[in-house]
Amino acid sequence: MLKKSLIIILSSIIVLMILFTCIIFNAKEYTQNTILTDLKLKKWRIYNQKTREINIIDSNLPNKWKNWLIKIQDPDFYNHNGVDLNTAGAGLTTITQSIVKKLYFKNFKPGYRKIKQSLIAYFVVNKILSKSEQLTIFLNVSYMGNIHGKYIIGFENAAQAYFQKPLLKLNDDQYLSLLAMLINSKKFNIKKYPKNNKQRVKRIKKVLSGEYIPKNLTDLYYY
Repeated sequence: MLKKSLIIILSSIIVLMILFTCIIFNAKEYTQNTILTDLKLKKWRIYNQKTREINIIDSNLPNKWKNWLIKIQDPDFYNHNGVDLNTAGAGLTTITQSIVKKLYFKNFKPGYRKIKQSLIAYFVVNKILSKSEQLTIFLNVSYMGNIHGKYIIGFENAAQAYFQKPLLKLNDDQYLSLLAMLINSKKFNIKKYPKNNKQRVKRIKKVLSGEYIPKNLTDLYYY
């Protein structure tokens, strides 16, 4: 009986190893042949939409804005390997995992796909794409709510949709109001729930100033 159980366990481990190897191999192929090509051509496919132009805004984004984004969205971004389960305020999804969710899945749901997401983030994206490239992708593929049923994708499109001006023409508070939407684009939508958004911005400012320090991994709302 014990021997049979050991065989079942070993067989399961082998199957999982083969499955994980296939996931990583396919993700590497996709990253090298599609993601890197799309970055070079400044266009890619997302949300089952047709190929569209992207705005390479990472290099132009003010350093303080980059720092604010990382402080709130992924505090240990420049040090972790794509997955972070230790840093207070990091949440369960890093910037690296976020772009994996957007570009490597047609329909992402928690559960097994979370394991797949983490494998791709750790073994593929973080090894092939630089932190700057990851940040560029994140800024351009993040879901920023919707207006009249139209999805708003990326910070540049969000600046145009919510403030009718280019991203780099926003003031600090307007930029922070976009940043506030990342955690819940519906609840903190600038147009639909402006009071919620302003309250979120106030809490973000307390974190940025050091007045509030996140207590644990999932302390994301700063209450």
